[in-house]
Amino acid sequence: MTRTKILVVEDDLVVQKVIADGLKAAGYEVLTARSSATAIKLAREEDPDLVTLDIELAKDSPDDAWDGFSVAGWLRRLHGDELRPILIVISGNAHPDKLVERAAGLGVYTCLTKPVDKKQLLQAVAGALK
Repeated sequence: MTRTKILVVEDDLVVQKVIADGLKAAGYEVLTARSSATAIKLAREEDPDLVTLDIELAKDSPDDAWDGFSVAGWLRRLHGDELRPILIVISGNAHPDKLVERAAGLGVYTCLTKPVDKKQLLQAVAGALK
């Protein structure tokens, strides 16, 4: 049986590790990216079942001009009607109401705030994959 593959897109390596380790401990196969360019490359190559996205991503190169919303829009265009669940992880100092509204317009399953609670993350992942 194939394990569920989750792409974790987070530029803060400590937060990325916390999320990835929690998902791995729950039995998921985890891929990680810290920039939009790497996220898009992995999404094309690996076709994950679910993506967690940070809104503000590292800009490691000129190819990294996109934020998490842009990546979410690209994923929606890539999969068309075969929508893959997307969880958006937003930072605690952002304007949550506006971000949640924008995320909903992209078909995002749910938004979580940092610091991400492991139990809440796993519940959101399980709900999104149903």
